Amino acid sequence: MATQNGTAAPPQAAPKEVSPQTPPPKPLDPEKLQILRVYGHSNFFYWWAIWAYGFICALLTRFEGHRVGALADGKELFVFPGAWMGLSFVTLLLLVAFFTNYRLKGSASIIMILIVAVASLMMNIFGLWEVVFRILPALLIYMNLAFYVSVSTVLLALWLLATFVLDRLAYWEFTPGQVTRRQWLVEGSQSYDAHGLHIDRVADDILINKILGLRFLGYGTADLKMTTTGAVKEYFTIENVWRATLRDEQIRELAVVRPNVAA
Repeated sequence: MATQNGTAAPPQAAPKEVSPQTPPPKPLDPEKLQILRVYGHSNFFYWWAIWAYGFICALLTRFEGHRVGALADGKELFVFPGAWMGLSFVTLLLLVAFFTNYRLKGSASIIMILIVAVASLMMNIFGLWEVVFRILPALLIYMNLAFYVSVSTVLLALWLLATFVLDRLAYWEFTPGQVTRRQWLVEGSQSYDAHGLHIDRVADDILINKILGLRFLGYGTADLKMTTTGAVKEYFTIENVWRATLRDEQIRELAVVRPNVAA
């Protein structure tokens, strides 16, 4: 291309392609979870159903019950007129005591629940419950108001002690890239590398993990089984973890984060 005076115009430089700039890394969120403490619980954790139902029975007995007489000191006895209340309380107590110590996992748990449900339904259809109550009068269990209040109060106190004191004496602490087992009454701790940590969330007992663990309300319990990597693998289990699904997600998030190391 020539200019007006006839000389050749200098060649124009080709426009440079502007590459998109890589956005800078986001700063570390100070509110992001950095330390997670996970507490396991004993099987007594599931006994909340007994003291809760006991207080319900106490309320029904107080407001719907009958006065059956007075003691020598003038105190009145309140008893619920229906025998089903005492029987249901004893049944719940025995079921929780048995199944929290003898776990039915997987298909065995489903089969047991179906057998009990079908048997109860068939007995109700054919009127066999009335036969049972007529033949075995000992099943007519009546308990007064003081029984429900005293038993439920003691169980509640023990449950609070076990859940918020005894179960918290030992716990697992998860930090970015590391997991540590700590105990309040014992000096020392055990630490493991959390990178490559394998986690299995085991919640295959319908009655315990899903019903008594309140899974239908979005909570639930489970056993967290973990395996570390390395030349010597370590295996450990955190039993009866409350809100296990959330804890599992938080642990996996911390396990892949490298701790900040000062240069």
